[in-house]
Amino acid sequence: MEFLVLIGLLWLIGAIFGKKAPKHRPVNPRVAEEARANAAQSQADFDEAFKQWSDRALAFAGQGRWIPKGTASRFLASYPAPQHRAKTWKQAVGDSSPEETLRLRYAKFNGQHMVFERIACGRFFNTVERSPLTEEQIHACICMDDAVMVVAAAGSGKTSTMVAKTGYALHRGLAKPEQILLLAFNKATAEEVGVRIAEQLKEVPQVERVRSSTFHAFGIDVIAKATGKKPSLAPWVDPGNPGADVREVGDIIQMLCDQDKAFKRDWDLFRTVYARDVGKWGQPDEPEAYGNGVRGFRTARGEVVKSKEERTISDWLFYNGVKYEYERPYEHDTADHQFRQYFPDFYYPDIQLYHEHFAINGRGEAPKQFKDYLAGVKWKRELHAKLGTALFETTSHGLLTGEAIPALAMALRARGVHLVFEPDREGTGLSPVQAHDLARSFRVFQQHVKNNGLDRLDLHAALAAQSQDGFGARLRMYLKIYEQIAQEWERRLQRGNFIDFEDMLILASEHVESGAYRSPFVLILADEFQDSSRARIRLLKALSNQSDPPAHLCVVGDDWQGINRFAGSDITVMTEFEKTFNHATRLSLSTTFRCPQDLCDIASQFIQANPAQIKKKVKTTNPLTKTPILAYGFADQASIVGHVEKQLAHMHQLAVSGKLLPLKGPCITVMLLGRYRDDRPGAIEVWQRRFGDKLSIEYRTVHGSKGLEAEYVFVLNVVEGTRGFPSQIQDDPALQLAMPAPDPFPVAEERRLFYVAMTRARKQVRLYTTLAQPSRFLVELVKQEHLKIEPVDGDALEPCPGCGRGVLQLRSGPYGDFHGCSRFPACTFKRKVSQESLPAVPFKPNAQRLSTSTNVGDPCPVCKQGMLQSRSGRNGPFLGCSRFQHGCKATRSLGG
Repeated sequence: MEFLVLIGLLWLIGAIFGKKAPKHRPVNPRVAEEARANAAQSQADFDEAFKQWSDRALAFAGQGRWIPKGTASRFLASYPAPQHRAKTWKQAVGDSSPEETLRLRYAKFNGQHMVFERIACGRFFNTVERSPLTEEQIHACICMDDAVMVVAAAGSGKTSTMVAKTGYALHRGLAKPEQILLLAFNKATAEEVGVRIAEQLKEVPQVERVRSSTFHAFGIDVIAKATGKKPSLAPWVDPGNPGADVREVGDIIQMLCDQDKAFKRDWDLFRTVYARDVGKWGQPDEPEAYGNGVRGFRTARGEVVKSKEERTISDWLFYNGVKYEYERPYEHDTADHQFRQYFPDFYYPDIQLYHEHFAINGRGEAPKQFKDYLAGVKWKRELHAKLGTALFETTSHGLLTGEAIPALAMALRARGVHLVFEPDREGTGLSPVQAHDLARSFRVFQQHVKNNGLDRLDLHAALAAQSQDGFGARLRMYLKIYEQIAQEWERRLQRGNFIDFEDMLILASEHVESGAYRSPFVLILADEFQDSSRARIRLLKALSNQSDPPAHLCVVGDDWQGINRFAGSDITVMTEFEKTFNHATRLSLSTTFRCPQDLCDIASQFIQANPAQIKKKVKTTNPLTKTPILAYGFADQASIVGHVEKQLAHMHQLAVSGKLLPLKGPCITVMLLGRYRDDRPGAIEVWQRRFGDKLSIEYRTVHGSKGLEAEYVFVLNVVEGTRGFPSQIQDDPALQLAMPAPDPFPVAEERRLFYVAMTRARKQVRLYTTLAQPSRFLVELVKQEHLKIEPVDGDALEPCPGCGRGVLQLRSGPYGDFHGCSRFPACTFKRKVSQESLPAVPFKPNAQRLSTSTNVGDPCPVCKQGMLQSRSGRNGPFLGCSRFQHGCKATRSLGG
């Protein structure tokens, strides 16, 4: 019965809801025909609308000219694409969007235009410069996208391309002379470009109206036209007075010290104790010195401590006159089967107080690489409590936040210690950072602050962020000192009614952006783009965007040669070009007219070890195949100059006999390069007089050589050390308060600088180093088999198998002779050597400190055979015996 009821219910539901359409409903032929007609009409309407829209797009772009990438979006803003009634754009046209359709069509037109222009302007491209333009140079001339960045290899004809692009635009009627602006970063380059345009394009009417200017001269003109009053650039920032800005900062610091006791104390405390950063918490420190059985960091007092944080504490104690002992054995014997003898970090004998500095962060954690560290902390605390010895603790967290030092001062005073801060106290170890170096750091910081448009709130926000894992106490002190320096700097500008370079760029940008200055330029070219600051980028962007369509912007640069970060430049302007400028295009000039191919290959591989550098393959027109790179090693750095003189004399002899000929002109060009101004040989004037009839000899720093070339390039003093190459005078981490994140690759800017040095040579580059401390860059080239260092007066070098950055040196230890790395204590690689393989060494005493009365040129008082010479090492300049390679280790620090 229940079953029948269920069947009936299902039948009723089906009767109400279950009616289905027939499987084959008959179709009305008339309706179907109307649908087909409507669809055909819809397609026809779309096809007609699409054709009209496409024709209008081509007309909008202009006939016979390059169509910039941004034209597509500008056209769509005024003329939206037609819409199909039943289909998506992809279904109707095949492209993902109307903008893609336009870009593809414009790109096809540009490809045809490129081919036509190469033929039509072939004679111009072949004759505008001394040599016909390369295919890449021609492409850069013809391409007129909204913003074009030409990434150019060293010696690839950047200036020639700028001159040729100017001429092409004038010949093809793309711009009038007065509508073209060329901007350079220094006066010499601006003048050179102007002269070459006048000479190479002299047949163009009114070509002299093309403007070639420095950024600062142009910026001043913009302000003058916008306001009716020409501003005055402060004399101490004028590009014609190099170094004056740093000297002005130094003068401000001295004035503030004289007038403000609080500032003087902050300044003295910073330069003596806080000038050297301790790095981020938890990151391993690479030891810089070795002494008293410890690998670590030398203090002002002269001993070596295990961490940079301990060095900061030690230096504070030293300059406050606190008597302390570092790692003195604990007064109780603790050595057993589980623990060795305990050596507390600091001990204050006058008050019987022990002091442990624990590497613990704010969460009570130890660095990951410190195994069982917290167990050791617990053991030490319990040991002091058990044996009744007084213990004071500081932690990494307390030091970084600034709490540790005041707490230590309070604890010492509470126990009767009288603190007397004496910033000029003489130490036997690491000297305070030089005032000039700090003044330079504050000036660089100021440039980045202004160039990036940062105010006080921005800086303090950056301070809060970077204090999370950085040395916040130091950063606060740095920023406090800077703000007072900057305030006086601005006061001096106002008093003289001056502006500085950064003000000029910012004011000029504001006047262009506001429309107070109306730009007449439709073509803007900028050289050395890798040296641009954010303020320069802002000005270029404002100029190009003021008109509609935008003016064509073409910048030329080489990120491989970005070496002016210290002057406010920002290398990321190249790597982020497409993000900064809309509808941007990147081109390249990869053919150099300068270096031999082997040198191109070596230098290119060297610079591209940094993955952040823009990749390119450099080829050359230089046919020379003779060994393009040589290196010479010396037992002593002082021997380098004498060897250079012998090589110059030999070259002069070959030139006189006609066996060595100049590439052009009457003389063979020789450029001596140094990392620093004081690398300049004192005998250079003598060499110029003696060899000047055949050799044109000049000295430049590597920074000053950019853009120049010579047949032979001699790079002097390519050694490892604080003032070596690479320089280990690191940028102050405080600069990051005003800058983008730094390039994480080790010594990235110094690597670019070495690339610049190598790529000045048309024939050959020669590198001069020492056998004891060759530059890590040379060791890298040797390890890659690009180079062999010829030992002039010593033994051949072997790269360290441990770190690959140092070389092996013969040393003696308690267990016999061994080969150790030249980078000790940073690298501890050792390899025992057999007695049979050892050279006879008549004298081999242990290292011995010389008295402060010894001077350069004195006979060595230790071995009685050598002479004392000035040398450079990892910890700065020092006196050393000339018989160092023969085993005499007599030395005396000269400070720094």
